[in-house]
Amino acid sequence: MKLYVAGLLLLQLLWHTLEQAELVPSPAGISNVTQISAANINSTLSSNEVLFLNFYADWCHFSKRLAPVFEHAATQLKLEFPEPGKVQLGRVDCVKEVALADLHDIQKFPTLRLFYRGQPVRREYRGLRTSEALVKYVKSQLRSAIVEFNNSEDLAEIDPKRRAVIAYIADTENPAYGIFQMMADRFKNDCDFYLHIGDDLDPDLEHKGAIPRQLPALVFRPDVARTHGQDEFYAGSLEDPAQVEPWTLAKCVPLVRAVNFANVEELIEERLPLLLLFHLPEDDVSIKDFKAIVEMQLSDQRSKFNFVTVDGWKFEHSVKHMGLSAKNLPIIAIDSLKFMYPFTKFSDMYIPGRLQQFMQDFSSNQTVVDRKIIEQNPPRDEQNPPRPVSTFKELGPSKHRYTLLHDEL
Repeated sequence: MKLYVAGLLLLQLLWHTLEQAELVPSPAGISNVTQISAANINSTLSSNEVLFLNFYADWCHFSKRLAPVFEHAATQLKLEFPEPGKVQLGRVDCVKEVALADLHDIQKFPTLRLFYRGQPVRREYRGLRTSEALVKYVKSQLRSAIVEFNNSEDLAEIDPKRRAVIAYIADTENPAYGIFQMMADRFKNDCDFYLHIGDDLDPDLEHKGAIPRQLPALVFRPDVARTHGQDEFYAGSLEDPAQVEPWTLAKCVPLVRAVNFANVEELIEERLPLLLLFHLPEDDVSIKDFKAIVEMQLSDQRSKFNFVTVDGWKFEHSVKHMGLSAKNLPIIAIDSLKFMYPFTKFSDMYIPGRLQQFMQDFSSNQTVVDRKIIEQNPPRDEQNPPRPVSTFKELGPSKHRYTLLHDEL
């Protein structure tokens, strides 16, 4: 564990070194970053294809560090996209604009959020704070998420490891087209979006029941390589975004998520205990079965737990921290973000109700058990082994990069 923490600190130090490499000041008196307030945010959103916002506080050390880097990125983007309404960078003073900060659920400074065609991209930016990285990110978001297709052969090219939303709309004048485009803009980093325009439905698809007979229509295709799921038709109104958005969110951000070092910070920031499946990289069967059982038995726990699958090799330190190794994979465990609780054995997952009982026991006893562990600090011996400390808590937002409004998870 000491080696892991030392490595994590070294990585954070390297991150800071890279972030500080481009503190290039803007020309005196000239700024390409717009100050955003409640009075101008709507007009700024509606008049720019991309709006990239820095939510900051003047008293925050990391906000002060980011300011010249953000300004330099704005200058570079202005040179590449000089036409008005294409790209705009803005800053929000969260001390003065408390309502705006609350509206966007700002929990740390600085927080970077991008809006595309007026819609917030679901995931905030968490990458390197260099002007080069910021420019690269903004340019990567300057794209339509929608891929148009004509026939069943085109759909056969869908990545089986990616979730997809497929739309069939007669023409672009239909209100469903604008709503579908809005969903694609918001969730394009979570799902792939495909569109067929016209009422010339592929007879082959229609014969196989792959599309409904009435247009407009939406179909969700799961990541079939890693789930037992099948295509699902959207049953609500395609002309009502209040119905389409929660459906799209539920499909594109599934109950069970695959975790890696790129998205783990976002997950930990949600402050929910984790039910984890550690698996071998090629073990798709265990992943599919775990997802199916969680969806059938534990969907009512979504507000209380995050359900995740984890490559047991990439997160080997967590496996070893429980006194286990790769030969024990697949492994199920709960990480409370304080301590880790291994499940008895993976095969017990298939016993009806056993995984449910494991989670209920955890929820009933976790607070008491954690308090006793902290107070007693039991000796390290076989009769009274200590509970493994959470390894995932260390992967949440770092105090070396952010000023956190809530210090403890």
